[in-house]
Amino acid sequence: MSEPSIIQGHSKDEPPSKIPESVRKIISMEKENETNSNRKSRIDLNALPTRQYLDQTVVPILLQGLSSLAKERPPDPINYLAAYLLKNKSTFESNNTPTNNPPPNPQS
Repeated sequence: MSEPSIIQGHSKDEPPSKIPESVRKIISMEKENETNSNRKSRIDLNALPTRQYLDQTVVPILLQGLSSLAKERPPDPINYLAAYLLKNKSTFESNNTPTNNPPPNPQS
């Protein structure tokens, strides 16, 4: 007994003429989603619960910034953290996860 296909009509062996129009539209949409998977849209972020939104957008850089702040203990911690966030935001914007090497301190 062969295992049933998870997605009916999504076989590469079938000629395109046997695939219903609705399935072709779904396949086309999935291909578009794959090409756009690296892009982050506002709609996706707005659809997330608050905790997930924060975890994906600001928590990683805040944790690094607060860690640096705790080590340095500058006299003006708010300005230090603000400078850290502005200086290192590009590191976190590319994929919203920090690299293995923490960014340098803003007071160089």
